[in-house]
Amino acid sequence: MSLIVPYYRTDYIGENINYIVNGKNLSTFIKPKENIFTKNNPTSATVLGNGLTRNYPDTQLLLKINSKKLLAGYKVVYACNRAVEDVIDYDYYVLKHPTFMSTAPEYKFNQIYLPNDIFIKFKEQCNLIPYISYFDSGASAAYLACFDGHKKVFLFGFDRDYGTGWRTVYDGRDPYTEDNLYPNITASNEYMFNVMKTYKDVSFYRVQMDGAEPPASWNSLSNFYNVTKRQAVLAGDF
Repeated sequence: MSLIVPYYRTDYIGENINYIVNGKNLSTFIKPKENIFTKNNPTSATVLGNGLTRNYPDTQLLLKINSKKLLAGYKVVYACNRAVEDVIDYDYYVLKHPTFMSTAPEYKFNQIYLPNDIFIKFKEQCNLIPYISYFDSGASAAYLACFDGHKKVFLFGFDRDYGTGWRTVYDGRDPYTEDNLYPNITASNEYMFNVMKTYKDVSFYRVQMDGAEPPASWNSLSNFYNVTKRQAVLAGDF
């Protein structure tokens, strides 16, 4: 299924997924788990990409403050892949490679979203990414934030390709290895553009911590803002 129109949790009753077991084609209807969405702050969310700036001190300070969940400005956090191993506990995780499930703590399983092909093995414990399984982890996390009804989405760690071949905080660790050339930055940019273009009523704030500008296609969208940390704090009441 392509993301052409916006989808929302309030309308979601589940979906059929197809899979193969022992050479047999099977299909099953997956209902969403009850009480998966915690409405701490229904208007704002933070999405963590895996770019280098995610580990910058200013970014980490904001995340640590937010993790206390004490202020009215608390942001529901959607994180990606190896973030499931971080010391800070986030609200939801999008894992797009089976490697990550081998190191994910079991107590976080009910917070994890998986694509069709990985989900079927963990369908009793984890959650299915609704409808759209082909996006990369960052775009999937942003999509989930919109799907859950957030109207302000703050993007941290959504960096550009620095031309070195390495561009994530997990460089050198499986599957972020040289042989894998992970991720495909061009596809990642296109997926994220698709999310922002589809959810026109959502404001997306890419928090720029370095000198790398966002893709030109992102800047063409009226609901996308490339902001400094200070501007993000003011816009989001961090």
